[in-house]
Amino acid sequence: MNSLSHIQNDLQSQDEEARRGALQNLRGRALRETRELLFSAMGDASWRVRKEAVDVFVAANPDEDAIESLLELLRSQDNAGLRNSAAEAVAKLGTRGAAPLNRLLGDRDSDVRKFVIDVMGLIASPEFVPALLSSLHDPDVNVASAAAEHLGNIGDTGTVPDLISAVVDNDSVLFRFSALAALGKLTSHVPVPDEIIRLADQDILRKGVYECLGSIGDESVVPILLQGFLSRQRSSRCAAVTAWYRIFSRSSATSRQELEDSLRRVPPDEVVPTLIDLFDRAETPLAEAVTVLLGIIGDMRGAETLLAAFASERLSGIALASLKRLGARAMNALIALYPKATETARCAICTVVGELAHRSGADMIREALHDSSVLVRKAAVSAAGRLGLTDCIPDIATLLDDTDAGVRNSVIACFQRLALIDRHAIQAVARKLGESDQPEQRRDAVILHAALGDGEPLTLLVKDADPSVRQAAVAAIGKLRLSTASGILLIALVDEDPEVRIAAVEALGEVGGRDVLDHLNYALKDEDIWVRCAVLRSIAHIDRPASLPAIRSQFAHADGLLMITCLELLESIGSRAAMDLVETALDSRDKEIVTLALSILARQGGEWVIAHAERLMAHPNEATRSGWSRILAGLPADQARRLLSQAVQRERNEQVKTQLQTLLEGIA
Repeated sequence: MNSLSHIQNDLQSQDEEARRGALQNLRGRALRETRELLFSAMGDASWRVRKEAVDVFVAANPDEDAIESLLELLRSQDNAGLRNSAAEAVAKLGTRGAAPLNRLLGDRDSDVRKFVIDVMGLIASPEFVPALLSSLHDPDVNVASAAAEHLGNIGDTGTVPDLISAVVDNDSVLFRFSALAALGKLTSHVPVPDEIIRLADQDILRKGVYECLGSIGDESVVPILLQGFLSRQRSSRCAAVTAWYRIFSRSSATSRQELEDSLRRVPPDEVVPTLIDLFDRAETPLAEAVTVLLGIIGDMRGAETLLAAFASERLSGIALASLKRLGARAMNALIALYPKATETARCAICTVVGELAHRSGADMIREALHDSSVLVRKAAVSAAGRLGLTDCIPDIATLLDDTDAGVRNSVIACFQRLALIDRHAIQAVARKLGESDQPEQRRDAVILHAALGDGEPLTLLVKDADPSVRQAAVAAIGKLRLSTASGILLIALVDEDPEVRIAAVEALGEVGGRDVLDHLNYALKDEDIWVRCAVLRSIAHIDRPASLPAIRSQFAHADGLLMITCLELLESIGSRAAMDLVETALDSRDKEIVTLALSILARQGGEWVIAHAERLMAHPNEATRSGWSRILAGLPADQARRLLSQAVQRERNEQVKTQLQTLLEGIA
């Protein structure tokens, strides 16, 4: 039923699915038998049938002769579907069709040449760049324009000089439009001829010229872009502003200063309203440019736009920088906007007041602490800390019961700052938090006592009923390096919660001396693997040589995380005994462990690798031999060749042997 004659009959069916099924039956057959049927189906009325024909043809792995025959379909004048299918098929073949495509660029039919150029553009391979460059001078403007367009899409910056020359030489508006758009996609900075700059006088080309200058121009083209800020066409104004910002962004610090000065010399009454009008958060590159430019100009008329930019997650950072550039002289104007501002604007104003530590904004911050908006309260708390508003401590403390965790966290961060100014007030807050029935607030008490350096309350909180509080307290003692608390930490080593035990181990590593090593070694019997890993690291931190016996005690039964920790610590010890222990890990069934052990051994240096090369290439573990061979391949060529040749002779595993031979062949 699947003979070619039956398939041919099915391809004449009125049923679309029957025709598609017939094409599927052509899969796997020799292309010389099916080619004409596939070519005919590429012109089918149904796009689904045409697509199936294209897929079957591509899957048949056509040779150059078949591709040339396919390209002849581009000459079809009365079947657009057939031409498009042929173009799609050769595009899917990629650079395999390069030679036939290049030959067709000399065809007398301009429509064919245009299709060829478009196919090259679809493939988008750098291999077609020379052909596309030559087509910039095609006598048919559509062909030349398509070549320019696709050079921009491929993105080879080396084509910039040719595109510039072509724009100068070819006075076709269509061609110049396409070539300027292509240059706008490239980023090669070369001198821009006056002939191109003067094209900005033409309405239809002005936007393209500005985009081109933004991509390939330097500081010398800034005057023409500044003129473009006031262009009659909005699209041209957008292009000029974005182009100016692109040049500014890639300029040196010295050049940036000159660009800023030139921008400020433009009458603000003309440019500021224009920039405000262009701002649109949906157009991110343009919005970013406007945000930066308004900050440079420093005109208060841009303040509300900058506040709007702050509301965008993408723009908030640069908006804040621009608001700060407005300086103290503008802060009072911003503060005056606060009562009627939007939520995000109020948040921005509070943030800027805090960042600049603008004391005149203190009353506004006090008011903002009670704002209905979570974002504003959070920003106000942060600003209060930066301004050092210790008189606000009682009001801020009430926000420890705020429903929003972000606000509560900001309060603690604020109090950490204020602890440096009013120690007693923050101690009172910390004591009250320490007596709270909420574990979260008792953890906050730990943070504040740590900021105050109060060791005694921390030693009490180590005994808290909640494990998270105990963990925080133990960790704080370690960070404060309170050596007098070693006894408390030793008790925490047997806490019922493993996270507390880990914190105790890490704290002892910070504050303990050799006198706690016996206790830490005993903790190596802990049932929790994370605890044992922490113990090994703390022992090594206190006394690196003393950690080798501790590691050896764990090594025989270690795997996974514990083994990785052991290996990392052995490398830090670096002794001969330590490396001998690393070698024993090469017997592991865990590939990750073997790989890590090999990496550690390889890092011992070339002499060590050579000295142990033959023994490790005879290792019983195939994964070890495979990994070791790659390390040997990194030795100097003569040594690598000798050792790998010996390994090939003795290797019995075919897979490893093939790898060795491949490595040998790759040695220069």
